[in-house]
Amino acid sequence: MPQRIARRLRNHDWIGALIELAIVVAGILIALQVSNWNQDRSDTRRKHAYLSRIVADLDTDLQVNGNRDRFLAQVRAYGEQALAHAETGALVEGSAWKTVLAYFQAGQFYAYSRESNTFAEMRDAGDLGLIAEPRVRSQLAFYYESNTNLLADSMIMNLVPQYRQDIRSVTPIPVQDYIWTHCFQLLPGSARDQRMVDCPAPIDEAHARAILASYAQFPELARELRFWLSSQRISSLTTPEDRRDATQLKARLEAELR
Repeated sequence: MPQRIARRLRNHDWIGALIELAIVVAGILIALQVSNWNQDRSDTRRKHAYLSRIVADLDTDLQVNGNRDRFLAQVRAYGEQALAHAETGALVEGSAWKTVLAYFQAGQFYAYSRESNTFAEMRDAGDLGLIAEPRVRSQLAFYYESNTNLLADSMIMNLVPQYRQDIRSVTPIPVQDYIWTHCFQLLPGSARDQRMVDCPAPIDEAHARAILASYAQFPELARELRFWLSSQRISSLTTPEDRRDATQLKARLEAELR
């Protein structure tokens, strides 16, 4: 094509040269448009793949949020029973064994984290720009990276109480083994569904009362348990906010996918 244009120019065929040049320019523009169109399609596919995975991650977060809330409600109930015994000597349903169980289960803990691998992959690849709407990008960044959420997750949601260590240090190992085997469930799946279940007594009441007497030798248990119950109360206040943030973000991303 360049040779043909040059030949026409040498022959002073100005109109023919212009026509040849116009054909070349049109071909270049069409090729660029097709390339841009293909790139747009590729970007759209990548964006949809990312957002679909993040929506699935948010579904997991919502399930974990619900499972954790239910589990910690059980922990708090056990903690209140154990604290009532520490303060007044009241047995749970008149049973020394159920009171021992309440002391131990009150020290359970549920680790909390956001399912953030897809967002991190998208961010590290420099692909957040695939989302054209700035408010959606800001909402994503707030959910996964805001200092408010990071501090709450590390300092409130994942506080491991001293009570947990101390109650386990004074509870006989055979009793602990029995509780893990018969009074606790960890269901399969990605949502980390932990549950505490009713279980028959593995020891007689005299043995259970002896264990309660050993707990009484450590008055710090009651103090640590009060702190743990107070911390759980604060944690429970942030749970609805996390659920709201995840639900709103999921709705925005589903709108993007549509």
